[in-house]
Amino acid sequence: MSGVEHTRAAISGGGRDDQLYASLESMPDGFILLDAAWRFTYINGKAEVLLQRGREALLGKNMWDEFPEGADTIARREYTRVKEHGGSTTFELDYPPLGMRLEVRAFASQGGLAVYFRDITGRHHTQETMRLLQSAISRLKDVVIITTAAPISDGPPIVFVNEAFTVMTGYTAADVLGRSLSFLHGEHTDPDELSRARDALRTGASARTEIINYTKDGREIWVEGEIAPLADDEGVVTHYVVVARDITQRKRAELMLKESTERFRIVAQTTADVVWDWNLVDDTMWWSDGMRSMFGYEPERRSATSDSWSDAIHVDDRARVLAGIHAVIDGDGEKWADEYRFIRGDGSLAQVTDRGSVIRDSDGRAVRMVGSMVDVTSQRELEAQLRQSQRLEAVGQLTGGVAHDFNNLLTVILSNAELLETRLAGNDHLHMLAEMTRLAAERGAELTSRLLSFSRRQALDPRPVDVAALVRGMDQLLRRALGEQVEIVIVADDDVWDAQVDALQLESALLNLCINARDAMPGGGVLTIDVANATLAGDGAQAAGEYVTVSVTDTGTGMNENTRARVFEPFFTTKEVGKGSGLGLSMVYGFVTQSKGRIGIESELGAGTTVNVHLPRSTEVRRDAGAGADEAAPTGHERILLVEDDNLLRAQVAGELANFGYRVVSARTGAEAMQMLREGERFDLLFTDVVMAGGMSGAQLAALAREIAPAMPVLYTSGHPETMMDEEGYLAPGVTLLRKPYRRRELAAKLREVLGAGAAKAAG
Repeated sequence: MSGVEHTRAAISGGGRDDQLYASLESMPDGFILLDAAWRFTYINGKAEVLLQRGREALLGKNMWDEFPEGADTIARREYTRVKEHGGSTTFELDYPPLGMRLEVRAFASQGGLAVYFRDITGRHHTQETMRLLQSAISRLKDVVIITTAAPISDGPPIVFVNEAFTVMTGYTAADVLGRSLSFLHGEHTDPDELSRARDALRTGASARTEIINYTKDGREIWVEGEIAPLADDEGVVTHYVVVARDITQRKRAELMLKESTERFRIVAQTTADVVWDWNLVDDTMWWSDGMRSMFGYEPERRSATSDSWSDAIHVDDRARVLAGIHAVIDGDGEKWADEYRFIRGDGSLAQVTDRGSVIRDSDGRAVRMVGSMVDVTSQRELEAQLRQSQRLEAVGQLTGGVAHDFNNLLTVILSNAELLETRLAGNDHLHMLAEMTRLAAERGAELTSRLLSFSRRQALDPRPVDVAALVRGMDQLLRRALGEQVEIVIVADDDVWDAQVDALQLESALLNLCINARDAMPGGGVLTIDVANATLAGDGAQAAGEYVTVSVTDTGTGMNENTRARVFEPFFTTKEVGKGSGLGLSMVYGFVTQSKGRIGIESELGAGTTVNVHLPRSTEVRRDAGAGADEAAPTGHERILLVEDDNLLRAQVAGELANFGYRVVSARTGAEAMQMLREGERFDLLFTDVVMAGGMSGAQLAALAREIAPAMPVLYTSGHPETMMDEEGYLAPGVTLLRKPYRRRELAAKLREVLGAGAAKAAG
């Protein structure tokens, strides 16, 4: 028996006829019968389609065996309840295996169930979509209004408003449904704007409006709205959708901007900066009068476009600056700032900082930019000069520290070399080696002295100096420093007076002047150094007197009056960046004036330059530089307290002092020395380094020692005597200093000088 015959027999067996069977088979819903054991006893044709299974495969089979996914759903629970208690049930069921949502009705029937079900997937999706759409619209920040399409003239009635409408106007949906939008209009609503919108709608087009509406509490608000028609399948307009937003704040801002524009232009004309206003929509720029006074441009004669600005940016900076400003404009930035080179009206370059603020419309589009340009050329030059000064200071600190440590080593080398020269007088070969060692140490001492002079940590020690001999002695040094393209001529008579000056500092000053002269002769030339006596009249700052004049003359490019007036200013230089610090002549000026001398300059463009250095004539008798290493050094027998933190140097000096006949007690730190003094030890001389480890300097040690032994003389030694200088850069009064590195004879002579002075003071 086929499935259909079985089904027909099942129905007939139940007392139903062929007409009932035909009705069940023609139903639009699926229909099944289940017995008490959940077996299928009847399945109509629609049920076969919905269940996607044939009758032959299902009749007589257990429903939950054939559709196990349904066993844990609402269907099993509801079927069981109806089968056990009678009655009926209706529910909806999502059944993934069939890929559909079903609406199910079940009735108790002869110990089993009669079940009707239909596919409501499409209807459910439509309902869900409508629910989501209505929920989304109700939550939009923009106002959404839907009206019917007619009548346009009187205003079509409202059929829908969202929650944003109530927030903006104060009216609820119940207040407005069925009414036209005209109830929102009032005294200041523009009728022409309403008429224009109606005319657009009559043609079936969309319309955009900006009008004044009135809220429920009577406030005026500006509303921007877009009205679009909705048509049915035949193209007939049935409704209008209005999307609106409150633009009151924007309108107020536009009004305030309009009112402030004139104020802005008035203020811009009175400021010292260059103020600019760039309309980004039509690419026009407005410049304040600062463009004329600061950069030499006539604003009214310049192009009105942004090219008037970009073309004046230095070509090497242009791409970077334009890329930066357009990145802000094209992005969402509000502020722009940059620094670049700007070409003045006369062709010269200015360093400028430029800042601007972007003004955007309600859509975020940049429509305008306002800013100001400031000339920072002088400021940047000063900053560069300060950085150069700081670099020089750092180099000075480094060189000063190196010179200090190197002097300790040189003192040991020089002392031992001198001693070896004396001891090896009969051995020509070894004596020559010792002499070479001494000469090398002396050259090292000259180097450290120059380093300290450069670092300005060399206290001035003015003595009678044969300036003519000093200049002649610099001849080879100058030829090496200036190069073969410069011819050097030295004019110095033998009858030139001695000058009271620090010889090492004078050498450094003359070298600076000669290097400047060389730089003024890039193609080579003649450099003349003339040394002569001079008697100068008083000039207000200096009294009349006798001077030794050193004149440095070049055949270079010369300088104009403005440059000549500023040439001694710190950091002023006419050289290219990186070619000069602007400190050379200012250092010479400082040294000369500190030495109580004078300095002047004579120069003309194309006629070379002469710098005249006037040094005070010495009234003292010049002493020779020192005796040779083989001459006998003065000796003594006194008891000396030696304080030196360098172990190698302390041992060396202690040995030297013992060789001279002195009784020596050594200490590594000031604290050790003070401990000896406090314990009652007596000394004829304190010989101490100035800069020492241990937290106590030589000056501090001497001050404490005088509290215990007031009559004990003090001899300081240092290669870095910065702390011993007075405010003018001279050794402080009452200070006796032996500069490192020193020779054996210098050490012996200085000891006798200090001990002799101390003895004379005690006797007096």
